[in-house]
Amino acid sequence: ITRIFDPNEGSIYIDNINIKDLSEKELRKQISIIRQEPFIFNRSILDNFKLINENITLKEVRKYSKMAYLDDYIMSLPNKYDTILGEGGVNLSGGQKQRLSIARTLAKNSKIILFDEATSALDNSSQEYIKKSIDNLVLNHTVVIVAHRLSTIIDSDIIYVVDKGKVVSKGKHNELLKSSHIYKKLYETESLNS
Repeated sequence: ITRIFDPNEGSIYIDNINIKDLSEKELRKQISIIRQEPFIFNRSILDNFKLINENITLKEVRKYSKMAYLDDYIMSLPNKYDTILGEGGVNLSGGQKQRLSIARTLAKNSKIILFDEATSALDNSSQEYIKKSIDNLVLNHTVVIVAHRLSTIIDSDIIYVVDKGKVVSKGKHNELLKSSHIYKKLYETESLNS
C-alpha cells in the first residue's frame, strides 16, 4: 500500500486512483503506520509531536492525546508534556507507546492508517484502550489492521483471513465464525486463552 514494493500482479486503488499514478511522497503523506514497536524519540512528549508538525500547539496535542486515551496519564507526570521519554520511549509502557503513536497519527491527519500487529504485545487493559482509540479513528479514516489477536478486529467492516500467504475467507466476524474453519479455530483458541 505504501509502495515500498509494487504488486507483481493486479493493482491497488485508493478512491478509484491507481496508487502507481501517485508519487510515493504524495501517497505516503496520506498514510500512517502504527507498528508493533512504534518509533519514540528521546525528546519530550511535545517534541515527539513537533516532529510530525512543527507548528502544532499544546492545545492540539492534548486534543489528540485525549482521543488516544493518554492525556490523563501525561497530565499526572511532574513535567506533563515536557517529560523526556528516553530512547525508544523507555519511560512508557507498551500500551502508552501505542497510544502516543496513535495520537501522533491523528496529528498527522493522514487519511489511511495501517496497524501492523499494534496490539500483539499488549495486556488486555492496554488493548482495550487501543480498541477505543481505533473506534475513534474509524470515524474519519480508512483503517487497515493486520493482527493475530482477533479481539482487535472483531468490529471491522470486513475481515480477510490469510493462510499460507493467500486470502482464504472474507466477511464480518459473525459470518466468518460460520463459514471459515480457520477463523473459528483462531477465535476459539483466543477465547480460551483470555
